[in-house]
Amino acid sequence: MNNDSKVEKKCFIWTRVSTKYQEDNGGSLDDQRYKCEKYAKEHKFNIVGYFGGKHESAKTPGPLIREMIKAISKNHSVSYILVSQADRFSRNAGQGINILNNLIAHNTIVIEVTTGLDTSTPEGLLMINTKMCMSQWDNTNRVNKFISGRKHCMEVGVFTGKSPEGYDKKGKSINTTYTINDKGKLIRKAFRWKLQGMSNKDIISKLATYNYIVSKQTLHKILTNPFYAGKIVNKMMNFEMIDGKHPAIISHEEFLRVQDILSGKTGRYTHQKETPQFPLKRHVKCAEDGTPFTAYCVKKKHIDYYKCNKVGCKTNVSAKILHQKYAELLDVFTLPTPLKEVAKNIVYDKINGDSQELRENLTLLKKNKTEIENKIKNNKLRFADGVIDEDVYKTALEVNQDKLNKTILEIDQVNRELSNSNSDIDAIVEMCCKLGCLWKESSLQVCQKLQNLVFPDGILWDKSHQNQ
Repeated sequence: MNNDSKVEKKCFIWTRVSTKYQEDNGGSLDDQRYKCEKYAKEHKFNIVGYFGGKHESAKTPGPLIREMIKAISKNHSVSYILVSQADRFSRNAGQGINILNNLIAHNTIVIEVTTGLDTSTPEGLLMINTKMCMSQWDNTNRVNKFISGRKHCMEVGVFTGKSPEGYDKKGKSINTTYTINDKGKLIRKAFRWKLQGMSNKDIISKLATYNYIVSKQTLHKILTNPFYAGKIVNKMMNFEMIDGKHPAIISHEEFLRVQDILSGKTGRYTHQKETPQFPLKRHVKCAEDGTPFTAYCVKKKHIDYYKCNKVGCKTNVSAKILHQKYAELLDVFTLPTPLKEVAKNIVYDKINGDSQELRENLTLLKKNKTEIENKIKNNKLRFADGVIDEDVYKTALEVNQDKLNKTILEIDQVNRELSNSNSDIDAIVEMCCKLGCLWKESSLQVCQKLQNLVFPDGILWDKSHQNQ
């Protein structure tokens, strides 16, 4: 390198970090700039400009490096580039060497300030190119070690990625542990509500009363994530399902039942319009081809029908007949007298076993109710002080009041469930012995819950036995 002090030596300084995390923390960039500026001062370089200074891929030249090369081609008085280490151009050897050759072609000398190596001599260029190759080897080696470490963790059931919704994560690598948080408890409810036949829309609304807001897409991702069933599935393991060491929110059997319910096993979110007069739609299937029934109404005659939609199949039955047959089928399920006492004990244990969870629900709901009431109160004060105008106040009041009303209704529902007493148990057992009557007199939601409970896989309709 020419060290003639009478010649003004103009330079650009290049700094780069490869990740947003490094950029946000700033340490790497500041350190690189400090070392380059110190070198420039000690060797009497005139710093003309700075380039880089942000996160940019270490593998491909981005707009920042192109911007510097463009500036060099315009300003021929700049003959030097100062960089803390050569791998700040790229940790890909081929890419880094191409960048160096491009800079040399513009009659620019690159100086690595931490070592004093530069590209003005064949020996210096060889050493810098060698360091580029070593940087790529080091980078590849670290990536392989990281991948190998993560793969080993998953092989023994420890997931080290981003913590899924509903879990708190502690520790690193093989020592990573998960605990179920309050959102996780609500996610468990979402799975159970789905098993009871509740629609995604109603689940989202019900979660909102607990101040847990999710979109329909997010809910679907939750309901289809096997992590909540204690399983790990990852591309590093060729998507093989592995038993995880983290606590499961629901059992694997329950998870599989939810998958059967969701979108005809397609794994895609689909919205189905609710039709209260057709509770058996998609639950009853054609015996000839297994196609789920759809439904329609002949408006002129005011008659409802179910039918098989497969081309060429003419299976068609009136809703009145199918509903009657289904109710008669449910009536078959009754309890012999000796088993009624056993059933009462089961109901009693179930009621008492759910009490703790219901009390937890009540605590969450009351907390949410207080938060909503405080929001309404604060908005009133802000409106009175002129901080918000009347339109904003009325909109916020309407939204919060709707949330409050839903929360109060949910609190009443939980209180009713908590108030179940021994005198109710007899009525519950008797009601369970009259499933057909219960099904005919219930809402769409209750009908679907009952259907999924008794016949989780649906039932077949054979038109040849329609009149039997």
